[in-house]
Amino acid sequence: MNSIRPSAPRVRPINKDRSDLFLIDEFLDPLECRQWIATAEASGFERALINTSVGQLPAPEVRNNDRLIWDDPELAERWWQRAAALIPAAFGRWHASGLNERFRFYRYRPGQRFAAHYDGSYQRNRDENSWLTLLVYLNDDFAGGTTRFDLAGVADPVVVQPQAGMALVFMHDRLHQGDEVTAGTKYVLRTDVMYRHERAQSTDL
Repeated sequence: MNSIRPSAPRVRPINKDRSDLFLIDEFLDPLECRQWIATAEASGFERALINTSVGQLPAPEVRNNDRLIWDDPELAERWWQRAAALIPAAFGRWHASGLNERFRFYRYRPGQRFAAHYDGSYQRNRDENSWLTLLVYLNDDFAGGTTRFDLAGVADPVVVQPQAGMALVFMHDRLHQGDEVTAGTKYVLRTDVMYRHERAQSTDL
């Protein structure tokens, strides 16, 4: 999906002491957002599951939203070209290497939510894991549905108000929740930022 972008995405910090929790304004333009919502609805949603020690299971007391899994390596590459300069380049000996090609559309209708949780990581192999969540809000014409973080050492929760086209980036191990939508329908598109250990880079030479 290609369109003329009115301006370049830009980073907006959420908390000055948390460099791994920030927003990217205008990551997608309005046309891209509308196109992705239409694509997801045409493809169809299923009930979202949660990861457990025995596999993925329904747990409506934790999350009751809908989900569509979308594998798209070309989209991962295009988004990475857009995001790479805005993402932390390394964590220790792990270096940013791209985006997870597995995208997840989330749909929240009135009464749907995702209780406090940590995001799971994706391990492509022993030398490449995901560290960050990249969550893009596709619309904002709904009520409720804020994203809420409880940060250690911070008295009040950090609350993110969704804006269409805005991306939210954070470490997988940040406790957060998707508050209940009270009116309208909320659409989100998620992927992950992959990091590759430097030992793998040396073996590629």
